[in-house]
Amino acid sequence: MLSLFGGCVGYKRLKRMKQERENLGRLSSTVSKSNLNFKYETLEKATDYFDPSRKLGEGGAGSVFKGILPDGRVIAVKRLVFNTRQWVDEFFNEVNLISGIKHKNLVKLLGCSIEGPESLLVYEYVINRSLDQVLFDRSSGHFLTWQQRYNIIVGIAEGLAYLHEGSPTRIIHRDIKCSNILLDENMTAKIADFGLARDFAPDKSHISTGIAGTLGYMAPEYLVRGQLTEKADVYSFGVLVLEIVCGRRNTVFMQESSSILQTVWKHFKSNTLPEPVDPSLRGDFLREQALNVLQIGLLCTQASVSMRPSMTEVIKMLTESDYPIPLPLQPPFLNASVIDPDASSMSMASASHVHTDTSNKSSVMSTSTSNMSTTVELSRTR
Repeated sequence: MLSLFGGCVGYKRLKRMKQERENLGRLSSTVSKSNLNFKYETLEKATDYFDPSRKLGEGGAGSVFKGILPDGRVIAVKRLVFNTRQWVDEFFNEVNLISGIKHKNLVKLLGCSIEGPESLLVYEYVINRSLDQVLFDRSSGHFLTWQQRYNIIVGIAEGLAYLHEGSPTRIIHRDIKCSNILLDENMTAKIADFGLARDFAPDKSHISTGIAGTLGYMAPEYLVRGQLTEKADVYSFGVLVLEIVCGRRNTVFMQESSSILQTVWKHFKSNTLPEPVDPSLRGDFLREQALNVLQIGLLCTQASVSMRPSMTEVIKMLTESDYPIPLPLQPPFLNASVIDPDASSMSMASASHVHTDTSNKSSVMSTSTSNMSTTVELSRTR
């Protein structure tokens, strides 16, 4: 029995390694025949040999450095951690799935290098920091006006709508959160970090997959059952909207009564909805517009998948004054107990990978000190 068990484990491991080599082989062939290919030496020189002074940030997937190409273009180079299966999957996604996609609200992938001693991804350089660092870091000297916040919300909605319905391939991002939204010189929102993205066949109602994302932003049906649709991104967007309007984080490591969903819902039910708006705005916002945006945020975070609007509908609610905004139902109030197997009846196995990223989470942009974000990958029981 032990020999049989060992043989099965070895077979699965070899099969997985073979699949990874095939993915990398296809990727190498694709890159070498396209304009995505950068020489490792070129990127090494562009970043001054990855000098620490050029470092923009660091996350679980690797470090990001500012670089200047010989033609004068400023770029951001992500220096990836190799030797893991997760790296293969995320690298394949970033290059093979996202390289052909262009939209003003998506960070542009310029190319990669996979022939050198380590693998590198090359992005456009986004000069301002990530949204979480601008929105929540009061000591940064940056302040987002109401109009800037509104424009950022609309921009994120347009970027997601393009991924879901406008791009050649239907794509689900899976990790929409403040730290994955970058801001350019005009404070235009750009969605970044597509390492967890998945393509989605038009004839499928959902994808059954292992869970990956950030607690506090993951939709309940995805977190509990592993059922992934574009409405998981809609839920994450709804949480993000409430964070932007209220100026505070949503976190699962708090009492339920303190969660941003609970707070906004209580004000909605008591007809005092403008009250949760970020007090640092000092009342300098459009009351009716703020009411609508908060209501849209609640609509997007409803527990029922079918009750959440599509991102195209969200854009119409945000930009068309005569487009009706339905009344939301109560959103689910999730907290840290959902990952405690003793406090939940979820049909999932214990976490295979759970880590807290306290590093500078800046995927493609300027220097920053990031918030603490908890990223989770869970394996569903079969």
